[in-house]
Amino acid sequence: MREKEQFEFESIRLIETDATPVYRQLEDHFRQAIARRTLNPGERIPSSRNLASAIGVSRNTVLAAYEQLISEGYLESTRGSGTRVAKMPPEAFDFDSPAVLSGPHQTSDGCLSAVGQQLSEEANGMPPFKKTPKAFTPHLPAVDEFPLKTWNRFCHEQSRWSYEHLKLGDPQGYGPLRESIARYMAVARGVSCDPDQVVITSGSQQAITIAAQLLLNTGDTVWVEDPGNTPASRLLDIAGASVIPLPLDAEGIDLSRIPTRTPKPRLICVTPGGQWPMGMTMSLNRRLELIAIAHRHGSWIIEDDYNGEFRYTGRPHPALTSLDSSGRTIYMGTFSKLLFPAIRLGFLVVPTQFAKAFAYAKFLQDRASPPHVQMVLHRFIESGNFVKHIRRMRSLYADRQLALYRGLQKHFGDLIEVDLPESGMHLVVRGVTKATDKRLVAAANEAKVEYHPVSFYSRSPDAAGMILGFAAFDKQTIRRTVSGWAKQFQQ
Repeated sequence: MREKEQFEFESIRLIETDATPVYRQLEDHFRQAIARRTLNPGERIPSSRNLASAIGVSRNTVLAAYEQLISEGYLESTRGSGTRVAKMPPEAFDFDSPAVLSGPHQTSDGCLSAVGQQLSEEANGMPPFKKTPKAFTPHLPAVDEFPLKTWNRFCHEQSRWSYEHLKLGDPQGYGPLRESIARYMAVARGVSCDPDQVVITSGSQQAITIAAQLLLNTGDTVWVEDPGNTPASRLLDIAGASVIPLPLDAEGIDLSRIPTRTPKPRLICVTPGGQWPMGMTMSLNRRLELIAIAHRHGSWIIEDDYNGEFRYTGRPHPALTSLDSSGRTIYMGTFSKLLFPAIRLGFLVVPTQFAKAFAYAKFLQDRASPPHVQMVLHRFIESGNFVKHIRRMRSLYADRQLALYRGLQKHFGDLIEVDLPESGMHLVVRGVTKATDKRLVAAANEAKVEYHPVSFYSRSPDAAGMILGFAAFDKQTIRRTVSGWAKQFQQ
């Protein structure tokens, strides 16, 4: 007895005037029907003659669609058995297809760990990717001012010289690059270290993750700045630490306002070169006080020096690490701010006896950072282009910082509070009253001004202010954006 063909001709809707050829529309219909299990594996489909007659197209059109679907593995044609849906069509391996996501093995929220469920909920607040950020998106360096031709020349030359960049690199990092970083740290940041103390990471967040794994036990106390680096604090939370936020004063983290009965810290995380996000530079006395507390409690300090090179008043301060003779401070640097975000390279300077442990933790996470990028960065530093670029950006950012500060003062005057910090790539502005602050935020939203709220980086419900990045935007864009913001504010 001949097998009956099960197929809904009425569901096919072809548009002859559409830019997509009819046979391709027919292909798409079959792919979707197979993905949604309207057509099941092994099920027979109409002959080309029957289908062509039913939907009013030429048989050649149907044959062209069938041949393409057979070549892609959606259909199978056997002499004497007709054309059928393949027993294992491509959708069987497409784990994002509707057929799989709606099937009996669909994952529910209950299958995630407790941390996984929290991250699933928090993921909705993850900053969206924007190909062309608008003023005043924070965190961004002036990538359009980066010497791309020089960098590309080093990329091409490095690729031609040998096959070394194709091999798996040293988990601790490319040796010559670690030597370059050690030399630079001694000259620019006052930190005397050996190349064996340098560990290359895939940015600062991996550095925090590794440090948390190696330095903390579950329940250990960590002191952080508030407002502070929220992603870093979240990583410490995930590591099982008890995170204690400490408020700030004009000199940085306020060690006089430690909550009573707070356990001694195992780790203290600070941004002394330019506090994130409020911008103040930690004073020398506060640095020495912090080192003394760490020495007394046997604590570790992580110095996140994310933009210490961009200081606009006098010379950059020596790193906190350079003042610590007890060896309790771990230095953390990143090239994402200094050069460009996509480089995804940072580094740690750690005590010599722990360097291999840090390198092994790096190995377990992602084996090693890409050797080719490390090799090119090494050449970029050794050629003098790195220092040249930093000096040029320091001058450029100083001009842009001043342009934003003056623009805010001109248009908003005494209705706002805004400081001019000694360093950094952003300013923080807030209204003098809560009502003014709300108006300021509302006007920014209407004018399509990009910013980060200070409240995102604070555990205090009263945190106010808007973080405005200026480094990536020229003075004309800065002035035009502030002017448009002010017009909305005055309406």
